[in-house]
Amino acid sequence: MIQRELTQREREILKEIVTHYLACNEPISSRYLAKMGKFPFSPATIRNVMLDLVEKGYLYQPHISAGRIPTDKGFKFYIQEILREGLKSPKLINQINQAFASSDYTQLSEAIPKIMATITHQIGIFVAPHFGHIPLKSVDFIPADENRILAILISRSGTILNKLINVDNVWGRRELSVISSYLTSKFFGKTLFQIKAILEKEDSLEGIEREYLPKTLKLSQRIIEELDAYDSFHMEADYKRENSANLLIRLKSSLKEKQKLMEILNKCIQQDIAQVFIGEETQFTAKHDCALVVSGFGNEIEKIGAVGIIGPKTMPYHLVIPVVQETAKLLSKSILSEKEV
Repeated sequence: MIQRELTQREREILKEIVTHYLACNEPISSRYLAKMGKFPFSPATIRNVMLDLVEKGYLYQPHISAGRIPTDKGFKFYIQEILREGLKSPKLINQINQAFASSDYTQLSEAIPKIMATITHQIGIFVAPHFGHIPLKSVDFIPADENRILAILISRSGTILNKLINVDNVWGRRELSVISSYLTSKFFGKTLFQIKAILEKEDSLEGIEREYLPKTLKLSQRIIEELDAYDSFHMEADYKRENSANLLIRLKSSLKEKQKLMEILNKCIQQDIAQVFIGEETQFTAKHDCALVVSGFGNEIEKIGAVGIIGPKTMPYHLVIPVVQETAKLLSKSILSEKEV
């Protein structure tokens, strides 16, 4: 759409305006662009092009005497341009690689937001989908004490979740072993929600004694009930940046805002290239007048999570987008390497 809507001259001038606005956070005037000497156009010609860009919704003028500021549409154009040209930031990529060294996936899931926040000075986010929706490779139950059982769930991609679940009565090691073996052998590749649905429909199941059926269903239900949708949702800010720190505090204290953010992230999990949301594109970014850069990660079997950056609409996209993309790529490699061990 943008390709057809803008002339080459408009594209060049708009890109230059957004680039300089991101650098100085001040309205850009036609006189300023003309003085730069980059364009073989007079100030009047540049001014007319800028007026056309205002009419098309890419720029706006905050005050009569001021220059022009990019709109959300203008920012989106800029992002599409730099993505089309390709982004590389060797220094930042090297920083990310160093941060990943000697860390397994479990450690990274908690460290990633801090790494990204430190490198970009924005809010780093990490999310994996609710484990109840992930195809499983194995299930194991171990008695922890009289009222708790340790559930060890391993997904087909190799991700491990250890979860203590509360129970009303004492469970013996043998019956937990029988149920674990049965679920692992009969429901390979199924999700917890699928397993629960199958068990609810059956009066008896081949491969397990009838008495264990209600117990197996009960344990499946208990795991799902105690899995928190936010168990694998982590955010971290660069606390030296007051705006980032304040936004993070608001997000952590508001379940409704976290839910809005999770909805966006869950939609991006299947995307292995960076997705950018700015301002009015979503309820979340509109309310906080911010931008969100997200990319999914996983392997050839499944996409299992997403990483991203939340920041102002004026954040340095030419740096933030490579950080998000490289982090997602390294997480995918980390999962593959753990699976091969």
